[in-house]
Amino acid sequence: MRMKSKSMRYTNPGLAGLALAVALALDAALSLGGMVPAKAALFPTASALFSSFLPKLLHTGAIVAFISGIILAVVLILLPMRQAYRAREARLLRERKRLEERSKALQQQAASDGLLGIANRREFERVLDLEWRRAARERQPLSLVLIDIDCFKVFNDTYGHLEGDTCLCQVANVLREAAARPGDLVARYGGEEMVILMPRTDLDGATRMAQRVHEMLAERALPFTASPITERVTVSIGVSSLLPKRHIDAHTLVHQADEGLYAAKENGRNQTVAVPRLRLIASGPASSLPQQASGA
Repeated sequence: MRMKSKSMRYTNPGLAGLALAVALALDAALSLGGMVPAKAALFPTASALFSSFLPKLLHTGAIVAFISGIILAVVLILLPMRQAYRAREARLLRERKRLEERSKALQQQAASDGLLGIANRREFERVLDLEWRRAARERQPLSLVLIDIDCFKVFNDTYGHLEGDTCLCQVANVLREAAARPGDLVARYGGEEMVILMPRTDLDGATRMAQRVHEMLAERALPFTASPITERVTVSIGVSSLLPKRHIDAHTLVHQADEGLYAAKENGRNQTVAVPRLRLIASGPASSLPQQASGA
C-alpha cells in the first residue's frame, strides 16, 4: 500500500474552509483589539467589515442578553416565588378560617346549655346587660318571661331523670318555636326554670308570648299522669316589663318576673302572672298587685 505524502493529507476542502474561517476571526479580533495594525491585517476587507459592524452587534447583543437575563430571572426565580407566596397565603387563609370556625364553635358551646341547646345562664346575664343598656339608650321597653315546669320533682320521681331530661328538652323546643323573633333570647335560668328575654316588647306583648307557650304545650300534651294539676306537663310563668333606666339594676326585671312566677304557683300553677311596670315608679301597696292570666 502506498503511503500519502504529508502535503496531500491537508488538501481536504472542509479543513481548508475551517482554517480560513478561524484565520478571519482571529484577524478581525486582533485588529479590533489593537494588537495588529489594520494595514498589517491578513484580510483588510474582512477586518474593516468586522470593525464597523461588530461593536454595534456586540452592543445590541449586550442589551438583548441583559433583557433575556431579566426575563430568565423572572421566569426561573420570581414566578416560582410568587406561586409559593400565593400557596402560602392560601394555606394561611384556610388555617385562619378553620381557627375562626373553631373559635366560633367554642364560643357557641360556652354560651349554650349542653342538654337543652339553648343559651345558658352566663349567656343570659351577658345579653341581659347588653339589652338593658341598649333599651335605656333607645328608650324602648324590655320584657322577661320566666317559665317553671310545674311539679318537676314529681315528674323526675315518677319517670326517672332520663325522662326528666327529655321533658326539659321538649319544653325548651316549645319555647324556641314560640320565640320566633331574631332578637328574642331563650335561655335556661337554672334547673327547670327557663326565660325568654324580649327586647322592644311591652307587658302586653310579653303576656301574649306567655299565653302562646301555654297553648303550644297543651297541643303537645306531654304525658304526666302523676301531676296534681292535670295529666300533662304544664308550666307556671311570671312576666315583667319595664323601660330601663341607667340608675336601675338590670336584675330588677328578673326579680319582678320571679315575683310573678311565685304568685302563679301560689294561685294554683299552670298560669301566667304579669307584674305591672308601675311598680318601678311607685312602691306603694296599690301598685304592687300583679296581673293574672290563666294558662290553657
